[in-house]
Amino acid sequence: MNFLFACSLFFASTFAYAQTTPDPLHVVDELVITGSRLTIPQNNTTVKMPLPLRKTPFSIGVVDEALIETQDGATLSDALANVSGIGVHSNFGVHDLFYLRGFDSLSNGLVLSDGAPEPEATFYQLYNVQRVEALKGPGAFLYGGNPLSGTINMVRKRPEPTGNFAHFNGSYGRYNAYRASLDAGRVVSDQLALRFNALWQDAGGYRDDKNSSILAINPALRFNINERSTLNLDFEYLTSEHQSDSGLPILGNDLPKVPRTRSYQSPFDLSEQTILRFRADYEWRISSHFTLRDKLYYTNLYWPSRGTLFSGAFPNAAGSLDLIRTLLDLNDEQTVIGNQLEGQLTLRTGDIEHQLLLGLEITEHADDFTLDVALLSQIDLFTFSTSLPANLVDFFPPEAGTDSFQFPLPDQSTKGETSSQTIAPYFIDHISFGHLFDLFIGGRFDRLAYEDKATATKRDYQQLSPMLGATFAASEQLSLYANTGRAFAAPSARVIGDRQAEESAQYEIGAKALLLDGKLNANIALFNLAKENIAIPDDNGLTQQIGDQRARGLELELAARPAAGWYVQATYAFLDAELTRFNEFVLVPTATGLMPQLFNRTGNTPALAPEHLLTLWAAHDFGENLTLSGGARYVGSQFAAEDNIYQIASALTFDLGLTYRQGPALLRLNLKNLTASEYETRGFGAVSVIPAAPLTFKATLGYSL
Repeated sequence: MNFLFACSLFFASTFAYAQTTPDPLHVVDELVITGSRLTIPQNNTTVKMPLPLRKTPFSIGVVDEALIETQDGATLSDALANVSGIGVHSNFGVHDLFYLRGFDSLSNGLVLSDGAPEPEATFYQLYNVQRVEALKGPGAFLYGGNPLSGTINMVRKRPEPTGNFAHFNGSYGRYNAYRASLDAGRVVSDQLALRFNALWQDAGGYRDDKNSSILAINPALRFNINERSTLNLDFEYLTSEHQSDSGLPILGNDLPKVPRTRSYQSPFDLSEQTILRFRADYEWRISSHFTLRDKLYYTNLYWPSRGTLFSGAFPNAAGSLDLIRTLLDLNDEQTVIGNQLEGQLTLRTGDIEHQLLLGLEITEHADDFTLDVALLSQIDLFTFSTSLPANLVDFFPPEAGTDSFQFPLPDQSTKGETSSQTIAPYFIDHISFGHLFDLFIGGRFDRLAYEDKATATKRDYQQLSPMLGATFAASEQLSLYANTGRAFAAPSARVIGDRQAEESAQYEIGAKALLLDGKLNANIALFNLAKENIAIPDDNGLTQQIGDQRARGLELELAARPAAGWYVQATYAFLDAELTRFNEFVLVPTATGLMPQLFNRTGNTPALAPEHLLTLWAAHDFGENLTLSGGARYVGSQFAAEDNIYQIASALTFDLGLTYRQGPALLRLNLKNLTASEYETRGFGAVSVIPAAPLTFKATLGYSL
């Protein structure tokens, strides 16, 4: 890695003579609603160029801090629920999981914080986030492997060069949910500004025995070295505890007639995470046409986790059903360290203008993990009594039949000691032909070396990820765009031996309009996204088969200020997703035990890919002090797994928010799932689903200095 960073420094020296600044013709101020903090976002940072969204040939959803606060959003999934085409879930109740255009975020998406890659997976907290941006479609032309279907960027709060402030919020919600946050800033001098964000949370849950706790601090520093250069330093420490939740088991095509709060987890279940993040961002405005930027980043995730999974329910001697359970014991440590060096240059020849971004990223990602499996005592679905599996009764004393029993299964344990080093140059050339036509050409070339010492596996990839896009200003109010691009991802560490990289390709066309004298912002996108060479882990953890998947769809986003003090936004997505090639091994019970059997799922619908997804949110200011807001979310029916046997029913939920301000004080009330609608979300494949919470409330008191 020393050699790679030396290459990065050499690359920097080639940009020693120029600089670019945002073109004022391309920067559009956000439209602010009178008397309200809600805005219609017009700009983004994910494509790393100072361009308004209407001149960007991509579908990018932006959710800002004011909307997140109004809706009482706490994690990344809460923010992404406002973006068309994204389905949100939690995975086993211990980390965020979302589906972008029908593809899951763990194996097809990339999460960034301030443009730096995050390890997987965690609950990404929003206490220190200013806005969330979602670039839909392949993002490898800027960020390399893994963003096959989308790139999510969390833009965190930075020190502000003007004024001192402090905002404190404390809240209480249903199920003994306590939360407190602090956001404070101080300007020490003309050269130095500080910011400090902190979070504490202790909460129960709708489901039995689902307590959680979070503690986080995020100090940041901004140092103006001189009039042309700035250094931002950011450090974050976060520790959390959550209890895993596999939900309720699926019996055939139904759920057992038991309370929706019932948990069949074992007393061993606990997921603990400790995250360290460090970012150093340096910007040097060398001239009026060239800027040099450098980002050094480091993230470490330590994740010991134990969670109970279900293996099916079978009749017992009492005429009831016993749930067979296993315990997964994961000990995982992930480290990401890297550097992004970028030069941004502006050139003009007559009516043609080039905005050129040249970059070099060097990164190393290490992942050391052990995953052990143990057989737990089986539990009666209805009486809740536990017992030993029949074939183990003779090997354990009677007291072993309690829920403290676990029998290790060494042959199902896995281990990984992986590292991957990547060096990747990339570029984007934005060419403006007057005010009517803009062309985008970009690409990234990744050289990736992968090694897993635990399995003596080595792989090397050299992959080009191209992008081509264009926008056409049909009028001052309407622009049309199109893009195409490709992306890749190296196979999972669970795939042993040689394997081709997973690849995706997308074609997209759309339109962006600013109507009604700027009071209505409307975007529409049509896309076709296909993924090949998928290494698919099935419900039994076997990662042996290869698959292909295709998704086509339409997405519509509207944001409006129909009258003074009003804000309205709506999104709709239609998705047609299909497994175009998919073979799955499933362990099937037989008279002699569990035997693997191959099933062809080709032609089925991917899991958690609803055909229809609709959201609506509106807010109205009653004078300067009171704001009433509310919204609805509809999620169409979706299959729990690729076998397409169990279908999660469609759900319509309503939320309500009320905010009252008096001087520096604030009172906010939020009601979620107002009608107490009963619906389910992701559990574990075809085995289980998690009942969502009914009506919940939260009251927040805030004070500003």
